[in-house]
Amino acid sequence: MAAQRPAVLCLHGLTSTPYEWRPLSDALAAEGYAFDAPVLVGHGTRPEALAHTRWPDWLGAARRAFDALAAEHDRVVLVGLSMGALCATVLAHERGARVAGLAAMALPLELTVKNQAVVELARRAPVLHTLMPYIKKKAGPDVSDPAVAAAMPSYDRIPLAAAASMVDGQRAALARLPRLGCPVLLQHGRDDHVAPVRNARKALDLLRTRHKRAIIYPNSWHILPLDVDHEQVTADVLAFVRDPQGFTGIAPT
Repeated sequence: MAAQRPAVLCLHGLTSTPYEWRPLSDALAAEGYAFDAPVLVGHGTRPEALAHTRWPDWLGAARRAFDALAAEHDRVVLVGLSMGALCATVLAHERGARVAGLAAMALPLELTVKNQAVVELARRAPVLHTLMPYIKKKAGPDVSDPAVAAAMPSYDRIPLAAAASMVDGQRAALARLPRLGCPVLLQHGRDDHVAPVRNARKALDLLRTRHKRAIIYPNSWHILPLDVDHEQVTADVLAFVRDPQGFTGIAPT
């Protein structure tokens, strides 16, 4: 018989790994939840591997991970960060009633003005991928704690072709948000330098589900699960997993 308690699927961000889910994974395990935090294709090895992957590859890996959990559990809670949040948003629509809820962290419906312009241009002009195959991360992962940034495994550069394909993910998520029926928790760092905090309001306005809530963390940047507010971020996700409707059925903050 399939388990009645929901499982949890955690999807990491572009150039990152499941390492960013360590505090949440520990908390989920302590409470006895089944969960998976897969390495999405092209990640966890070297930037050259990521350069050969695109949005459909990451979404396909997320689909396979979801279906594996759903084979053993009646319902699954989706938790995604950044690119993983784009994948989770699309899955929340595609898998319908099998989804107990969606927690989208740092949902990048749009990047900073400069970076969004770069990826849009690169998508329209693939010749740029040859001229500038990689974008160097000058400041490392977008997390306010330097010690966390130094310890976090993440590529030091982003393949431009892969980054440009995220535009397809942005468009897919934008189309799905108004069609979601599951409870949705939006979590965002106030000083996110990758996906500005205005994304949370934009997503909240697009959602039509009655069960929706946005939480802004005042001291955090983009990598919410590891940044200085990570304890509260983890506690909020756990509360959402326990009761998605109850946690989101209150006035948004």
